[in-house]
Amino acid sequence: MDGFEINKTFMALLLVGTATLGGNIVAGEILFKPAKPAKPGFEVVVAPPAGQQAAPAAAEPTKTMAEVFASANAANGPAVFRQCATCHTINKGGANGAGPNLFGIIGRNHAATPGFNYSAAMRGKASEPWTLEAMYAFITNPRRAVPGTTMSFAGIRSEQQRADLMAYLREQADTPVDLPK
Repeated sequence: MDGFEINKTFMALLLVGTATLGGNIVAGEILFKPAKPAKPGFEVVVAPPAGQQAAPAAAEPTKTMAEVFASANAANGPAVFRQCATCHTINKGGANGAGPNLFGIIGRNHAATPGFNYSAAMRGKASEPWTLEAMYAFITNPRRAVPGTTMSFAGIRSEQQRADLMAYLREQADTPVDLPK
């Protein structure tokens, strides 16, 4: 191959590169000019502060505790408790898991299970007992009931399942608390 052939080869490569670059410029900025938004990024819709909107109906008990327990069936509680069993145990003297043992939880103070490392938010409520109302609110929406809790569970939406679980948790104690009348 002589010098003339080499020059033709390099010239062909140079022309192909120039044509490709030129075609990219023409296509990208002249033929298909994209519309650029005035403000780059995506708008994230944020709910208004809690003071400006009513709380959802599922977050608050719509019935009194007596009405809730009127329809409760503790026999259905173990099926509902399976959601909790991922992190909690319910047997007397049971070990703590990712969450504390829940035997005798109703009537016991918050953050009172020995050997469990509670969140600062839960330790802040250590002087308050787990009443039926407090537990009902917590299993409805843990983060709303105890802001700052590290419990990642979203809550139980079904009012009937919450009632059944509450009846079951209440029975899992040496001396179950009295039901409201």
